Amino acid sequence: MKREIPQVAGTGSYETTEFRRTFGVETDNLLRQRVVLFIGVWGGLGLISLAVMLAMLIATAFESEQDVMSILKDNNGLRYLAISFVWLSIYGTALYVVVRRMLVPRQMLHLSMLLIGLDGVFVVLMRAMGFPMVIPVFLFSHFIGCVLFPWTIRQALTPLLIVLALSTASHLLIESASPGGSVFHLMSNLFMAVPAIGVVGFKHSQRVQKSTNRFLNQRYGMLRQELAFARQVHESLFPSPLSTGALQFSYKYEPMRQIGGDYLYAHHRHCDESGSEQLSIVVIDVTGHGIPAALTVNRIHGEIDLQFAQCADIGPGDMLAVLNRYIHLTLAKHSIYATAVCFRVDMDKGIIRYASGGHPPAFMRGVDGTLRDIDPTAIVLGALDEDEFDPKEKEIEFLPGDSFIVYTDGAIEARNDSGRMMRIDGLREVIASYGAEGSGADCQGLWSERILTQVAVHRDGLPPDDDTLIIEVFRPVGECAERSQEDPDSELESVQASAG
Repeated sequence: MKREIPQVAGTGSYETTEFRRTFGVETDNLLRQRVVLFIGVWGGLGLISLAVMLAMLIATAFESEQDVMSILKDNNGLRYLAISFVWLSIYGTALYVVVRRMLVPRQMLHLSMLLIGLDGVFVVLMRAMGFPMVIPVFLFSHFIGCVLFPWTIRQALTPLLIVLALSTASHLLIESASPGGSVFHLMSNLFMAVPAIGVVGFKHSQRVQKSTNRFLNQRYGMLRQELAFARQVHESLFPSPLSTGALQFSYKYEPMRQIGGDYLYAHHRHCDESGSEQLSIVVIDVTGHGIPAALTVNRIHGEIDLQFAQCADIGPGDMLAVLNRYIHLTLAKHSIYATAVCFRVDMDKGIIRYASGGHPPAFMRGVDGTLRDIDPTAIVLGALDEDEFDPKEKEIEFLPGDSFIVYTDGAIEARNDSGRMMRIDGLREVIASYGAEGSGADCQGLWSERILTQVAVHRDGLPPDDDTLIIEVFRPVGECAERSQEDPDSELESVQASAG
């Protein structure tokens, strides 16, 4: 007989199956304990009742100076003793097989219903033989079973309906009761059994609720541990910032949840032929948040890693085209798309070559404080097949003192308590405002921290609505180069203090 276990809200098939297994183990252990208790208590009461009856017969025999066997024959005592012996033997055998764990869980459930049903069968049998037995004796036994055993309503009704059907048949066929009286007898007994069924329904719902809460709490704890480990694995894919040398970059990442769908890949190399320094960076923002987005990022990371391993000199446009093809063929059919910026800094030529697919405009901040928007060159990745997609790679001058700032849409879509987004204009104002504060606040290498701080200020304490990743690639000069190597934290502290 299958257990009636509801689906766990908000869980998939794996979690539901696991909950059923856990709930089943709890039910089996509880049922085994309660069967032992029921046999001990109810069987013990039956044994005491039999002993009391025998003592009364012996006392009557002594008082009347009659033979005990004669008294038993005259009062149907032998038949009562035989039935009682069979009843106690069944209970004793049941206790033995339960204690020795000779029954599987399904058999244990059947045994619990069988014990209650046998009580009713013995009551009907003894009443048919002329003993003054009434069905409420069985209903009391059934009520105790409903209180003790972890039954469902269907399991509680099974022995009840079988015994009442036998009792009604005995009334009509053996005891010669009228049909009306038999129907009244059946309905009155069903009415008296309603409290027991109500107890079963209430106990079962409470037990399912407690087991569900306990299961979900355990799963939540396991999920938090798994997410913490997954975040470590996810963030290990990110490169280390480059904080020394003539070409540097820094970044700050704030996922909406523990892990997210924004990603940064960096490939730094020195050309053997010319000795020039090149830095290739890919910034990805996939649709969605949390674990699904992080899993998507992990797949894209593998593709990017493979492309640089096969061709270390792959250009931004070619990389963007490869990513579009990969996403179109593998992810778009699941309604997963991505925006991306691929760019490469060539120090020897003093340029940045870039291609942007549907990503928010980047900023080129000149050494003189001027700010230039770098608009996307193509549409979102995955929307077009490789024949229709054109990355339209471009290049821009990148001189000492310049900063190239890239961000994901979590920065410009941050909302305050009134629902107003920061937008590109707000982000542009943040960058421009620092340029007006003098050389001390104008040093490079701090834009990722500055922007993330101002985004948090704009949210005014509200949690982020999206993942936010901010990257700055820069060529430090003069005092800024010295600060980036000697005291990088002093400027951050002043920025945070002014933002607070």
